[in-house]
Amino acid sequence: MNFALIFQNDTAAFLPELFLAVTILVVLLHGSFLGVSAASLYTYLTPSMVRLTSAILFLSLLLVLNNPVESKTLWNALYVTDYVGTWAKFIVFLGLLFSVSVCEPYMFSARFRAYEFFVFIIGIGLSLCLLISSYDLLSIYLSMEFLSLIFYVLATWKKNSYFSAEAGLKYFILGSVASTFFLFGSSLIYFSMGTTNLGSLALLTENVTSLSPFMCFGLVCVVSGLLFKLGAAPYHTWIADVYEGAPTIVSMLFATVPKFAFFVALLRLCITSFWSFFPIFWEDFFCICGLFSLFVGCICGLGETKIKRLLAFSSVGHVGFLCLGLVSGSIEGVQAVLFYLIIYMITASFLWIYVLSLDVSSTSGSSLLTFADVIGLGRSNPLLGLGVVLIIFSLAGIPPFGGFFAKLNIFVGLVDSSFYILTIFAVLTSVISAFYYIRLVKIFYYEKNKNWVFFLPLTKGAAIVLVLSGLSIIMFSLCPNLLYLLSYKGGLALFSI
Repeated sequence: MNFALIFQNDTAAFLPELFLAVTILVVLLHGSFLGVSAASLYTYLTPSMVRLTSAILFLSLLLVLNNPVESKTLWNALYVTDYVGTWAKFIVFLGLLFSVSVCEPYMFSARFRAYEFFVFIIGIGLSLCLLISSYDLLSIYLSMEFLSLIFYVLATWKKNSYFSAEAGLKYFILGSVASTFFLFGSSLIYFSMGTTNLGSLALLTENVTSLSPFMCFGLVCVVSGLLFKLGAAPYHTWIADVYEGAPTIVSMLFATVPKFAFFVALLRLCITSFWSFFPIFWEDFFCICGLFSLFVGCICGLGETKIKRLLAFSSVGHVGFLCLGLVSGSIEGVQAVLFYLIIYMITASFLWIYVLSLDVSSTSGSSLLTFADVIGLGRSNPLLGLGVVLIIFSLAGIPPFGGFFAKLNIFVGLVDSSFYILTIFAVLTSVISAFYYIRLVKIFYYEKNKNWVFFLPLTKGAAIVLVLSGLSIIMFSLCPNLLYLLSYKGGLALFSI
């Protein structure tokens, strides 16, 4: 027997991850050799790094879409390949491509001279791919820590900024506590069930109707670690300060790229492994987190005057909607969550790219952007102003934009499961949070500034990304059937493992 063929399928299924691991070394060597000559000529290195990183991410995306191995467990059931994992990786690489395409002018204005930033971008892609494919609590933990270590460094990238140092330190301390809780919860689950594999846990808990105290506390700790990374209340205390203090391109990465991967890991844990616990545990847990997140998101955002903090609390509110989508535990609820995630990621990418261009155009030299910095957008750049307003309407859930259909799916799933009070509360918080979105529109068009406002023109990469994301939201408004089918197939894949 040829033992070399035993792991042949496992290696073939992991070609995107292996490719990313090798290209990390390539980018390091490329930057090292060119770093000396580019020390005095800054614009020489960054464009070549942007092109190289974009090519790597695009090739990785093609490898993901052309994966020859279908749904199966790999590497002794530590990882799994399935439909939802393939599309989640596709969306992650798309988000990273968006970020790389728009980072060059910001890096120039913020004096980011280090090529290691692009190494970290590829590292984020590798860690998120491993997290999406993880089929064991230990592999989830290791992938989560790999990602967190990169984000700790990126949050403190501005060495001369007090706010960036504060953001990185706060994220590091609270993130370490969250990782400790996840590992402690995993040990309690192993103590109760004798395994940490998600497939084995699904078989062991298939007919379980009651929870032991160890199992209950272990699940709370594990899911709390994941919800901390998502910024759900009551684990949200870090999110506004980190979004505000971190460099704007890093805040964009925090807000858009990892959420889909963490929710896929959460869905694997709740739907695949512990679906039988929905009536006795998950229902109440996600109700509390969802309601608390919606309340914090809509109330705390009302008094904010800084754009990045406002988007942070907006993110908390949207995670609350996603938690409510998980309350029913049905395939319709999972479909609504996946649909909402895609719409939110595209919408948030558009807004964060605008904030990034606003930061580049800022004359104050500070990344602490306030509402005063956006006055006059409607007059200075009418087309961009109209696009930002339409995206804000979508984020607020105003029909007929994509955000409205995303929230409508959550409401329909709650009503079908007879959660009428939850639905009413979610609608009320959505109406309240619409106030601070519409206030931005008022500032764009109706506030007057004593000084003349000038916004720098968008770069080609930023313009392409804005057009693609804006057209996607409009397409989902006019013809949402394609996304409905994709998200429903993703829900089926999770239930069929």
